Amino acid sequence: MIRTAVLLTAELTAVVHLMMSLVMFYFARRSVRYLSQAWIMLLIGVMYSTTLVFIALKQLPGPGMLHPGMLMYLLVCAYLQSIYPLGVAMPGYLQWGRMWKYALPAIVLILIYAVGMLFGSDFAKVYEADDILEYFLSGDVVLRILALLLSFYYIANIFILPHRLVRRLELPRDIIAYGTLLGLVSLYFVTLTIRFDRVGYIVYMLVFTAINMFLTFRALRPVLDSISLPDIHPVAAPPTDEEVLRAAEEDFNEANRRRFERLEYVMQNEKPYTDFNFNRDRLCRYAGFNRHLALQCLRSQGYNDTHEYISRYRVAELRRLIEQGEVTTMAQTERAGFKLPKTAAMAFERYEGLPLAEFLEKNTQGKSEETSPAKDGKKS
Repeated sequence: MIRTAVLLTAELTAVVHLMMSLVMFYFARRSVRYLSQAWIMLLIGVMYSTTLVFIALKQLPGPGMLHPGMLMYLLVCAYLQSIYPLGVAMPGYLQWGRMWKYALPAIVLILIYAVGMLFGSDFAKVYEADDILEYFLSGDVVLRILALLLSFYYIANIFILPHRLVRRLELPRDIIAYGTLLGLVSLYFVTLTIRFDRVGYIVYMLVFTAINMFLTFRALRPVLDSISLPDIHPVAAPPTDEEVLRAAEEDFNEANRRRFERLEYVMQNEKPYTDFNFNRDRLCRYAGFNRHLALQCLRSQGYNDTHEYISRYRVAELRRLIEQGEVTTMAQTERAGFKLPKTAAMAFERYEGLPLAEFLEKNTQGKSEETSPAKDGKKS
C-alpha cells in the first residue's frame, strides 16, 4: 500500500516538474531569465522519473542510514536549489564558468561513485549506526560523509543567496521567505537520508513540488500582469429584465454581455465603489441578480472576480482624480473608495503598471509648473 502511494506521488511530482520545465523553456525563447529554472525543473523531473524505475523494481532504500541513492539526490537537489536563484536570470549573477566551478566538488563525487559502480563496487549496502562506526575509514563511508557535508554547504547557500540577491539587486524581500522554505525542505530531506521513511518521503515530495510550483508561478507573474484588463466602455442605458431574459433564451454569451452592461451602468452612473464598504453583495443588489450570475458575466468579459472588477473602477477613478488635481496626497485616496493608502498603492501599481507615489508626485509637480507662470505674471 505504502509502496503504491510512493509510486503515485513520484509519478505526480515527475509529471509536474517536467510540465513546469516545458513552460519555462517556452518562455525562455523570449527571455533568458526563465532559462535557469527551465533546466532545473527538467533535471528534477528526470531525477523523479529515474526514481520511478527504482520503485517499480522494488529497490526503494531500506530503513538504513545514508543510502548512496538518497545522498546523490540530496546533493544534486541542494546544488540546483542553491543556484536558482529564485527567478533571477542565472547569467546575471552566477556566470557559467563560476557555476561549473561551484558544481565541481559534487561532479567529482558523483563520478567517483559512477566509476566505482562500473568496476563492481557495492555502494548500495545499507549501514546501521554501529556499522558506520565500525567501517568509518572505509571508502564507502568516507564518500557518504563527504556527500553529506557537501550537501550541507549547498543547503547553507540556499539560505544565504536570497539575502545577497535582495541586498545587491534590490529584489522584493519575499524571496528570502521562499529561500528559507526551500532550505527547510532540504534539511527535512537530510533527516530522511539519515533514516529513510516512506511516509516521510511522500510528504517531502508533495511539499517540495508545491514550493517549486509556487516559485514557477511567481516567475511567470510578469506575464500575467502584462495581460491587459478589458477597457471601460460607457453604457448609456441598462438593459431591461425582458431583454436579459430574451437573450438568455437565445444566446448564453449574449445574456452574459447584457448582464455585464447592467453592472457597467450601475458602476458608471451610481459610482457606488467610492464607498470603501462597497462589496460583491451590494453590487449584486444594485444589479438585481445573484452572485453566481454576477461572477459568470464578469468572467465572460475578462475579469477574474468581483473584487478585481471593483478595484479596477476604483483605480480608474483615482487616476482621474489625480490628473484633475483633486487628489494630491496618499491620504486622499479614500475619495476613490480605498480604505487604506497601502491598498490603493498596491492596486494602482497592479493595474496601471507604475507606483502610485511616483504618479502623484509627477502630476503634482506638473500642476505646480502650470500655475507658476500665471503667478509670476500677476506679480509683474
